This record gives sequence, structure tokens and C-alpha cells, in this order.
Amino acid sequence: MSLAAAPGLGRILSEWTFDPGLVCALVASALLYVLAVRRARRRWPAARSLSFLAGLAVIAVALLSGVDGYADSLLSIHMAQHMLLVMVAPVLLAWGAPVRLALAASPRRGRRRIAAVLRVAPVHAALHPLVGSVIVCALSLGTCFTGLFALTLRNATVHELEHAALLLGGLVLFVPLVAADPLPRPPTALARLCSLTLVMTAMVVVGAVLSFQGSVRYAHYAATARAMHISALGDQQLGGVVMWFGGGLLGALLTVALVGEALFVEERRQRRRDLYAAVPTATGQGGGTGR
Repeated sequence: MSLAAAPGLGRILSEWTFDPGLVCALVASALLYVLAVRRARRRWPAARSLSFLAGLAVIAVALLSGVDGYADSLLSIHMAQHMLLVMVAPVLLAWGAPVRLALAASPRRGRRRIAAVLRVAPVHAALHPLVGSVIVCALSLGTCFTGLFALTLRNATVHELEHAALLLGGLVLFVPLVAADPLPRPPTALARLCSLTLVMTAMVVVGAVLSFQGSVRYAHYAATARAMHISALGDQQLGGVVMWFGGGLLGALLTVALVGEALFVEERRQRRRDLYAAVPTATGQGGGTGR
């Protein structure tokens, strides 16, 4: 891609590359999901289908559009790509509830096999929300504050592995937080809140360092920004803003949504308890003891 000038949003979204392996994986995932919807024993919510397909679309934008093409030239776009892979796409995919759909579309033997996999000790452990938060924090801090970041810019294979790790880490984080799929042990509201707070803190730290550091942190981006006739330090500060406010805002919205859901569930449970207490007993009294 030409480095004559800084790209605008339209240019970023209009320049696409073709990766046969990734395209086949995304198309196959979409087809399998749609076929499972058609085979499901009950009507599957359209909102969940749209969410899953939107998650695949976000992956395509992050890895096939100009976002990926310019990520090697502008740190701000690189950080935006990270946000798409670790925060946006995983939430949409998780809310699509692919495991629940697989259970609804499978025969009895298939459902037993899926349930057995969910009970395997490593899978059970990985579904704890704090595990995902530690993985995402390690990826966020490790890729930005170690030599790994520079290595990803020099080695295409390492860069692709970084993308895969970010997406997988995001899924491990958000599958139990969203809890749209059946879980062996659903996390408590406190565990969800602690997990999101930890992730938001790590992203704020990364954003603050990039925003307030008085010099260009990565020599690679100093050269590419100069070739595009823009300020490398300004682009770095913009990348910090993307991590700081992007990660923080998304985390805050998810926190509000999860807390709201927890309150709704608790209110529904309380209504059921009140309804049960109001049901007359055999002696004609309410749920309490007779006089």
C-alpha cells in the first residue's frame, strides 16, 4: 500500500487483501452456524445469529481490510486492530452462543459429547473469568512493553500468531463473562466485575504510557510515520487514546451490562420467591407458618 499520506477511514475500509486460509475459515464458520440454525429443534433467536456473523465480519475487517494493511505503518491503527480482535469480535461471537446452538442442533449422542467436553478439567478451568482476564492482561502488557512487539513487526509468522492469541484470549475472557453458552459453573457477578476491572486496568496502563511518553517508543513507527508525512509521536499518542478510552469505554459498557443483567436475574429470583410464598398451603395459609 502507498505510504504517501495518512489514510482516511474510507481508504482503510476500501483496501482489502485476500488470505485464502482466513477467508475459508470465516466462510466455513458462517456456513456451519447457519446450517446449525436451520437444524435447531427450536426457533433460534435472530439477534444471536446476527451477533455471531457480525463477530466474523469484525475479524475480517481487522485482518483483511486496510486496518491490517496500515497496522504496520501507523501505531494508532495497530492498537485499533488489537481492540477489534480482543474486545469487539469475541464479545459478538460469544453472544452468538455457538455451543448452545450446537446443542440445539445435535442429536442426543452429539449433545452428550459436547457436554463431556465442557466437563473436561482444562476446559472447566479455562472457563473461569479470571483466567481469561490474566491472559488478556499478559497479552496487552507483554506485546507492548517487551521486545515481542518489535518482533511481530519484523516477522509475519509471529505477527499472525499474535493475532490468533489476541482473538483466542478474548474468547477465553468473554465466553464466561457473556455466559450465553451453557457453562459447568456460571461465574458470579463479583468474579465478572473483578475480571473486567483487571482487563480495563491493563489497557489503561498501556494507553497512559503511549499517550504521555515524550518520545517515540518504537523506531519502526518513527520511520513509517515520517514516510507518510505525519508526526510519529502524535500517532503514538492517538494509539494510546485508542487503548485508554477504547478499552476503558468498552469495558465500562460491558460492566454496566453485566451488572444490570445480574440485578435483573436477582430481581426475577426474588419475584419467584415472593410468588412461591404467596401460594396457599394445604391449610389455607400462605407460604409462612400457620397461626
